[in-house]
Amino acid sequence: MARKAHTDISRLSRGALRAVDMNIKQKTERQLAQKKVSRSPFDRELVRESKRDAVLSVAASAFNRGGYANTSMDNVAEALQITKLTLYRYFKNKQQILFELHMHAMNHGEEALWLAHATGSTGLEKFLICCRRYMQGIFGEFGTCPVLVDVGSLKNPEKDRVIERRAKISKATVKIIQEGIADGTIGACDARLATLYTLSALNWIPLWYRDDGRKTADEVADEFLELFERTLTGQASHQRPLADSKA
Repeated sequence: MARKAHTDISRLSRGALRAVDMNIKQKTERQLAQKKVSRSPFDRELVRESKRDAVLSVAASAFNRGGYANTSMDNVAEALQITKLTLYRYFKNKQQILFELHMHAMNHGEEALWLAHATGSTGLEKFLICCRRYMQGIFGEFGTCPVLVDVGSLKNPEKDRVIERRAKISKATVKIIQEGIADGTIGACDARLATLYTLSALNWIPLWYRDDGRKTADEVADEFLELFERTLTGQASHQRPLADSKA
């Protein structure tokens, strides 16, 4: 009976995100169609924000290939098929590009939390919805970007802003897990350690995932959710309440 309940929760989570899945797929198809029309993303009809996003997308790919430290503004401009002077109209340096990539990642995390509270009913369901939406962001907008695990490459005050937003997302995730423990959908555990465990697993996806690997993005997301669900709903051999960690 417990296994059936868990499966129902997973199905509800996927159903709540069906529209989000479709929106991301449609956006990807539009981006691919634009690339087929022109070799350069800098077509005249594109608005400035779209051009900035084009820079971020190409820069993320360049960072993935050569690493942040080894990729110059010249490399990014060359990949975009534009001059470095044109590139400077949108970003003044490589640090600003990296900061914007981090901000986009945080946007996905905050949107995931909003969607979880807007559509989830139990703590476990909210947690699974949040994880799936965040993974959609990782796999979707700019592709997987390993450099996002390296906050140390940022300089202040941008570094502090990223750390602050990350901390807020982490605290909000802790509260969701605590809610699940309270309503019985998540087993007794240290909510802070559970948050560190799951967010670390999600944030490291960009370091190993490849588009041409044996698993698709959807398959990875489904299996991660299954693993998280089994972990958080598993019954320990000795049931006992656990105090929250100060980690």
